[in-house]
Amino acid sequence: MKLPMIICRLKTNKPLKKIHTPYLRGYILKKFPNYVELHHHSNGGFLYMYPKIQYKVINGDAVILGIKEGINILKDIIFDIDKLELNKEVYYVVNGYIKAVFEEFGESEEMITYKFISPWIALNEKNYLKYKNMDNESRKELLEKILIGNILSMSKYLNYTVKEKLEAEILRLENLTVKYKGNKFIGFFGEFKVNFNIPNYLGIGRKVSKGFGTVIRL
Repeated sequence: MKLPMIICRLKTNKPLKKIHTPYLRGYILKKFPNYVELHHHSNGGFLYMYPKIQYKVINGDAVILGIKEGINILKDIIFDIDKLELNKEVYYVVNGYIKAVFEEFGESEEMITYKFISPWIALNEKNYLKYKNMDNESRKELLEKILIGNILSMSKYLNYTVKEKLEAEILRLENLTVKYKGNKFIGFFGEFKVNFNIPNYLGIGRKVSKGFGTVIRL
């Protein structure tokens, strides 16, 4: 299917760093508190769904994605953002653009190669205990299953039905420790291939709204 998206890119007077990503999200939701979709919470608590608005820092710029229902919300707020207050420092927006796209999303007859440009948070607490006690080949198989599960979950919340069996192969992964709000997670950088079209800059895995798991096609 064709997935409607808008990509908003904001260039500031000083380049941003990857560590600014959670502060970017925090600033936006504080500035626009009435939009539930910006922060994925409601009066009843956390909203378990694939984030329709995602926050990234890419090549020193703030990048905010609006997907499907997130498009109109992002269009409503983006022109009111003339500065970013991130970790007690102010960054002024000096340039930027909004790009509307319809990207191919869904099953592919061919295997497509992707690269993570931000850490993929693949493991929950239960999976981590399994992963820790596995050999390298078993770890690879577990992560490939999780990767497929991430894509199926994303598809469900984007109203796309996967009809054929998905196949994934991890080509290269490096793990690192990711710290977020005082907690530590294992994150993965690397490359994989799968018979599925994923638009550039979409996130997969855990903590997607906070900029993790962002992929680009190679």
